[in-house]
Amino acid sequence: MAIQTTNHNEAERVKAKATLTSLLTKGFITTLTNPKVLLFFISFFPQFVAPGSEHQTASFLLLGMTYALIAFMTDLTFAVLAGSAAGTVSQNRRLQKILDRIVGVTFIGLGLRLAFTRR
Repeated sequence: MAIQTTNHNEAERVKAKATLTSLLTKGFITTLTNPKVLLFFISFFPQFVAPGSEHQTASFLLLGMTYALIAFMTDLTFAVLAGSAAGTVSQNRRLQKILDRIVGVTFIGLGLRLAFTRR
């Protein structure tokens, strides 16, 4: 795999097209089934809800919506930055070749490290 990454032809690149709906659906399902997110909500949020309060449900919903809004804004920022970086990289053949070689050398290095690791 590392050698293929360093020695591939540009004509062999295949760009997969995904619809916005399919991407959002996959992200939603991934978040719902992520045990770390569930543990976070179960262990962290109850600290901020007063026991015996009349508005416990509203407090949990407000905390959840705040979390979702912050996560959305963070993800949106990363997506915009990654999209602009991808556009820059895709237009610059020299930069593509440099990055492909860096990734290939990294794979080779990690493979060698794994091969020489003792248990």
